[in-house]
Amino acid sequence: MPEFNDFIIVIPARYDSSRFPGKVLAMINGKSMLENVFHNSLNSNASEVFIATDSKKIYESSKSYTDNVFMTSEKNHNGTERIADLAKLLKWNKKKLVINVQADQPFLKPDNINFLANSAHNNDGLSTLYYPLSDPELRKDKNTVKISLGKNIKFHRKVDMNENGEFYKHIGIYAYHVDDLLSYKNLPQSSNEISLSLEQYRFVDNDIKIHAYLAKSDPGISIDSVENLNEYIGINH
Repeated sequence: MPEFNDFIIVIPARYDSSRFPGKVLAMINGKSMLENVFHNSLNSNASEVFIATDSKKIYESSKSYTDNVFMTSEKNHNGTERIADLAKLLKWNKKKLVINVQADQPFLKPDNINFLANSAHNNDGLSTLYYPLSDPELRKDKNTVKISLGKNIKFHRKVDMNENGEFYKHIGIYAYHVDDLLSYKNLPQSSNEISLSLEQYRFVDNDIKIHAYLAKSDPGISIDSVENLNEYIGINH
């Protein structure tokens, strides 16, 4: 099967993370976390890679390595809304496929990006990836988002160790077409989206189709805290 390459990547980046403010500008291997994500994305089959932010600090930092960085509204609740803003601003075709790569996943490899684009380009709604949990204890970790599959796909912060069912690590990468992005932006925030702080629940709670695929390779850790960053640095030095 030929690889699909008619897609755009957008990396939504905000400065005011509650657990680790400014984390996307933290240095990893001599580059900011965001720059690592950007260059990994460039190595995919995407036709273009953009950064969307509401932070002047992030904007100025990103301008040192790309012109494809844009300021979006501070009123956006999450990255998907931020990307919808950019799609409207740049007047992208409503059938264009957009991949949302999270700015705190500096170890996500291009093979996963390309695989998701290949899998999602004929889908409606939301497409995403998952991977086996490396440790059963992660079921209890609220910072490791879990996904349960079946007729109704659900996402979880914490799962009781005695709860039956197969749970996987959800990977923070999403694929959607521009028309679905714009529809999402026009929907009110859902209760699960707000209570769990999981933007994908606006799709789930409005009965919009979710497609989930087993990732091609381990995406590595996302950097959610200073401890995550120090753990990575400690392992690699």
